[in-house]
Amino acid sequence: MRNLFAALSVLLLALGCGCGGGSRSNEPPPRQPDDSYEPARRGAPAESTASNSRFAQPPPGAEVEQRASEPETHESEAPAASSGRGAPPAAPSGSGWGGLGSDREAAEKGAPSARRADGAGSAAQRSAPMLEPPRERPGLATHWGEARYSPAHEVSFEREDASSATALAELRYNDRSGARRLLPNGHWGSGELTLLGGALRVRMLDANGRSFPALREGSRVVSMGEPGERYSLSIENRTGRRYEVVASVDGLDVLDGREASPDKRGYLVAAYSSVRIDGFRRSEQEVAAFRLGDVAHSYAASQGNARNVGVIGVAVFAERQPIVYAPRPGRPWEDTALRESADPFPGRYARPPAW
Repeated sequence: MRNLFAALSVLLLALGCGCGGGSRSNEPPPRQPDDSYEPARRGAPAESTASNSRFAQPPPGAEVEQRASEPETHESEAPAASSGRGAPPAAPSGSGWGGLGSDREAAEKGAPSARRADGAGSAAQRSAPMLEPPRERPGLATHWGEARYSPAHEVSFEREDASSATALAELRYNDRSGARRLLPNGHWGSGELTLLGGALRVRMLDANGRSFPALREGSRVVSMGEPGERYSLSIENRTGRRYEVVASVDGLDVLDGREASPDKRGYLVAAYSSVRIDGFRRSEQEVAAFRLGDVAHSYAASQGNARNVGVIGVAVFAERQPIVYAPRPGRPWEDTALRESADPFPGRYARPPAW
């Protein structure tokens, strides 16, 4: 069954990316969020997405009700999905996706609430210790960004080994202070990873196609970004073989937005080419851009699990090579003699039937 599953089709990203390496320096270059990103206006219609279980679904609460105190937003002023401008959806009123709730929500769930302003309440309530509200996690995570045109189509690919990946790699990311906490003894360098002896190169690129600055310590790499920045994942193939790459962001599969696993299908990287993954796939024509932001409003938090934010995973599968029959070479003089005596009409008379 695994071999049959491995023979199924995978998605091939039609957009390639330019190849370029980052040089080491003592200090990282200053970074600013790109200008193509604007916060979404209240009342703007939610971006449409294909209702297909194969692709990632937008987070809940993508459509925010318009406040009565704010002016009405006309349709012509709302950011269009095809224009490449938009923003991650706002959190529902009163709580964030990271689990921060209001006192009313806590009371409805039966949790102890804050004491009343007038000091009233039972003795047990007054003597009970005040519960500290949950703290928002620091650092960066990936948001569901604006729609970007990124066509893909299905092709045939059979894995050389369907039970295990040929190579696995992980690339972590955070803001600068968070990267320094992860790698206190790290040095400034390029954020790229090489796999299979340099056969594949994996990079985290900014909106201008440049590698993010990173801290390196041995084989560990932590790329550093800023809130609001858009990024993409670049996989470059430097060999004559084809590879399938299953990618994950914050523990979510980039194709269907669900919990990532190497058993799922991925993108095909053709020989001597590269693929750039720009976001979570919404349909065969569009992706939701990867945008850096806070953990509470990340796409992983909206899916109910922000445990694995800050990590990008890559599982690489080599393609099964076809078996080519190579007959043993015979003796040339024997072949010449047979060809000279070959009869063009060996059956001059009809043969009787065999029964």
